[in-house]
Amino acid sequence: MNTPSVRSATRRGLPRLPGGAVDTWPVQFSGDADDYAAIWLQGAILSLLSLGLYLPWARLRCRRYLLQHTRVAGQSVDDHGSPLPMLVRQLLACSLAGAVALAAQGSPLMGLLALTLGLLSWPLLWLAGVSHRANRLSWGNRPLGLQGCVAGVYRAWGPPLLAVTGLLWSAWGLHRVGVGVGPAAWAVWGLAGGLCALSVPPAVWRLWHWRQSHARLGPLRLRWQASRRSVWALCCQVLARGALMGLMWLGLLALALAGARLSGGAVPLTWVWVAAALAAVLLALLQWWQWQARRFRLVWDQTGNRCLRFRCTLSPSALTGMHLRHAVLVLCTAGVYWPWAQIESWQAHAGATVLRSRVSVRTLTRHWPARRSALG
Repeated sequence: MNTPSVRSATRRGLPRLPGGAVDTWPVQFSGDADDYAAIWLQGAILSLLSLGLYLPWARLRCRRYLLQHTRVAGQSVDDHGSPLPMLVRQLLACSLAGAVALAAQGSPLMGLLALTLGLLSWPLLWLAGVSHRANRLSWGNRPLGLQGCVAGVYRAWGPPLLAVTGLLWSAWGLHRVGVGVGPAAWAVWGLAGGLCALSVPPAVWRLWHWRQSHARLGPLRLRWQASRRSVWALCCQVLARGALMGLMWLGLLALALAGARLSGGAVPLTWVWVAAALAAVLLALLQWWQWQARRFRLVWDQTGNRCLRFRCTLSPSALTGMHLRHAVLVLCTAGVYWPWAQIESWQAHAGATVLRSRVSVRTLTRHWPARRSALG
């Protein structure tokens, strides 16, 4: 609950630094990779022995270690959440997937109906997870928060989910009327796929805008100031790069298949397809890492308000090279290197992020009381 000082500060605005001065608050990470690896490996073993039931506890322990060793303006971050809601959401998602599979075995129509209901209920699960994580965070034992309604989430998720649902129902309808792979089917699927692709950038903008604009740092409410054009440019850039890589992959695959046929069986086709599959996975990972780096930089570089702003200098090329090195080490060690990779990635994200504030830390903490009891 907000105290009177917090409410009055929210109405009047916090006192700023004199002379238009701006403080810089670095984000520092002091975690040790070996300590985190011990926590991660213990959680992985217990999750395997419990058939996944211990996974929420393992994830929360790892998340708390990363946050507790992250300091902003000298104050540490923490997560006071409980693993029980995470377990409930995990069981609910598994039950939903199982219900869709069972319904599809009985009747394709019932399976499609169950899948449609599952897709339409997905925003609620996403909102529950995001709200639970955000509302259990603290900075210097001062609670953070996320205030938003379900309608905003459905406005963001609705168009792409409806487009995907329409694509699935159109495929089922064409199958029912006996239309196979032909011009009519390709036209319907192309139209539905185009609608899906066009609905993604506006949905991404609305989703990021909803999440960043409903976050609260005590008396301060954040704003996300990125334009729709910047999100469209990011999505189109990633899509164009993905299409170019896809064409390159198809060209190399055609050359490899032609070479295998000309070799007279010296190079088995199975090896060619395995190499092509590995190359496709690598290209997809490269695209995903580029997207993650550019998304992180765009989201946090445009988040702030009149008193506080985030600045991110994360390099997409450097982050992609780091992830590529991590992928090689994780594969060579059969996954054992994963916690060390996580620590280095978290440190890279933290080191590339700073906060620029027009109010002092003392002023902010004075109008932002610490919590008196731990959250359950």
